[in-house]
Amino acid sequence: MLKGLATSAAWLSLLVNIPMDVEAQSILKKIKGKVESTATKKILDQADKAVSKGMDKVIESTGNDRPRNEGERSEDPQKTNGAISWTGGSQVNAYSRYDFVPGDTVLYANDFSAEAIGELPLGWNSNRSSVVVSLGDIQGKWLRLAQNSVSLTDNEKLMGSDFTLEFDLVMNIDFKGWMPPSFQFGMLASGKNSPTSNKLLSDPKGDKSFYLEVSPLSDGGNLNLESHKGFVRYFHSAPSKSTSVKNWYGRSVHVAVHGQKERLRIWVDGEKLFDVPKGIPKDGDMNQLFFRLGSSPYQDEQIGVFISNIKVSKGNADSRHRFMNDGRFTTTGIHFQSGSSQIKPESAGVLKVIAEMLRENPDVRVNIVGHTDGVGEEASNLSLSKERAKSVKNWLIVEAGIDGKRVQTDGKGESAPVADNGSAVGRAQNRRVEFIKL
Repeated sequence: MLKGLATSAAWLSLLVNIPMDVEAQSILKKIKGKVESTATKKILDQADKAVSKGMDKVIESTGNDRPRNEGERSEDPQKTNGAISWTGGSQVNAYSRYDFVPGDTVLYANDFSAEAIGELPLGWNSNRSSVVVSLGDIQGKWLRLAQNSVSLTDNEKLMGSDFTLEFDLVMNIDFKGWMPPSFQFGMLASGKNSPTSNKLLSDPKGDKSFYLEVSPLSDGGNLNLESHKGFVRYFHSAPSKSTSVKNWYGRSVHVAVHGQKERLRIWVDGEKLFDVPKGIPKDGDMNQLFFRLGSSPYQDEQIGVFISNIKVSKGNADSRHRFMNDGRFTTTGIHFQSGSSQIKPESAGVLKVIAEMLRENPDVRVNIVGHTDGVGEEASNLSLSKERAKSVKNWLIVEAGIDGKRVQTDGKGESAPVADNGSAVGRAQNRRVEFIKL
């Protein structure tokens, strides 16, 4: 059996470092979903039994008989002034200062849904065995990064000087007093080399690059932002400790990046970590993402860093201009739980722009139209698209104070695609919400 996992107390120490919310209650199941060693799974089963009573006490201490479902509605007139509210709205509002708005044209997307478990995604390159896994209670498929590895995507498109990047991140670490491996994510311009060239695996810099490095600690983490022009450092932030990092452990957090010529902004879990006016060299276009996990004394089973739901988009979404002058605009920046109408919190930036636009133009009425990709049954997709449009309307009414009489909703399901549903990029572009001025 592996050292460091021989007792259930080891995993109890992990739980101490994770906020005890509803997601943390199922953390052992999530860890089991990623662990491939049979011996380790047996130990986790023992740990699960050992902490079950403690987890029951945590649930009881909330004062509720049961945790509320994330999308469950509440109809308490004293709290909502007669309107319908839902817990998903409060989750979105947790991103109250989130001002990220994705670009309007999807250039690259990958959620690994078509990838084989236990394999590196098709077309990707890596110098170690980073593989696709499932995480039990956390939806979807995820790329588990191997220690001491660099992983490059299969992207071959230029991303331009104005781009946005989004992906979801899960970190599970069994802290034992040693320093865990640092995690880097970034982008580069490969220049004359292929964006998946082996040369980039040894040092992913290319003609220009940037990366954010996260060095996890049990009580937070150290953050360091760097960019390079070739192998010459262009920008370097002083390493700083952030206590927010400890809140990222054991759950899915959303990462967002906006590159606008030289300006570079980065958000994680709704918090803007960096806004650097001259963070990226001017010359050259980015065309590759890279993910790097360092080495450490820890066993691989004690370190879990996972990524999924990657999306790169082009340009600045000028939603106000398009809506007022063209009479409509479309966004892929309103995210929903898979197969659900529940709005994800990282949609806050787009929703706030829409709300402000309607406040500034009180005579304007709008029709919100939901669209889905072509995965699933046609009838189900039609129903889902209508429900998603209604969720956006409800958020505007309940959370932004917009008069419901100004808002209509409709759904087209998969019937009006704007891209090929046969590709991940096409499906991401088709999952959209359209706003039409009435």
